[in-house]
Amino acid sequence: MKEEVQKKYMELQLIQRQLQAIQQQVQALESQAGEMDLVQQVLEEFSTSAPGSDSFVTLTPGVFVKAKVLETNKVVLNIGAGAAVEKSIPDAKKIMADQGVELRKLQEELIGQLQKFAQRAEQLQDELRSLVKE
Repeated sequence: MKEEVQKKYMELQLIQRQLQAIQQQVQALESQAGEMDLVQQVLEEFSTSAPGSDSFVTLTPGVFVKAKVLETNKVVLNIGAGAAVEKSIPDAKKIMADQGVELRKLQEELIGQLQKFAQRAEQLQDELRSLVKE
């Protein structure tokens, strides 16, 4: 019986660590999806800027330079692996929206896993209580 208690306790600890990891992933996905929403808003605001207007451009976080906007109907998107492509504002907004949808789908899948692990943890806690009472 002692071995069974230890086995269930170890499984419960493992599940609790998995629950924490999944919760962190869910939060990270929510943050990333929120960033996609923000990018869409910024793109919309940028598209209303007049060509030739002044703007501040980020060189690195917290470091900006003043620049003149030459075009307001196109942006350059980083597509990964050091590659970038020029896109129209509507196309860039759609790409960001699609990425946000995908991130939220992943988040929902993780929430489903989280619920399954939580149910298993409850079951293990009940089993442990029963074993300890015996």
